[in-house]
Amino acid sequence: MASVDLSGMVRNLMWVARPPETHLSKSSTPGGSSALARDDDNALVTHAVLFPAEDVIKVAAAVGITVGIGVGIAAAKATPHVKNRFNDLKSKLNRKSEDAVEAAAQEARPEQPDSELTARVPTGLPTTAGTP
Repeated sequence: MASVDLSGMVRNLMWVARPPETHLSKSSTPGGSSALARDDDNALVTHAVLFPAEDVIKVAAAVGITVGIGVGIAAAKATPHVKNRFNDLKSKLNRKSEDAVEAAAQEARPEQPDSELTARVPTGLPTTAGTP
């Protein structure tokens, strides 16, 4: 994948392989590097090896697609199990909240035996609106 720029230079996207503990030489072109691999003392160690980036990009794309398909298949297989777990959790939480509401209602109600309630309201007397 080469391209020619306005100055007439051919530019290629390359993958560079060089030994560890080395760096590429600085080029006379600002911001550029040459294919010479140098150590920290700037002594020449070897030449870097340049590979066309298209091959690397193709391999990376193939790996990415394969991983994406694998993740998609795993997600599709896991969906029913995850959904069941969420439904179980939801039903447990609903049961707990119902129990909490019921317990709060029990605490809010005064505990009086039925005999006390019937003793307070005389039977046979007419009642008016708003009074028991």
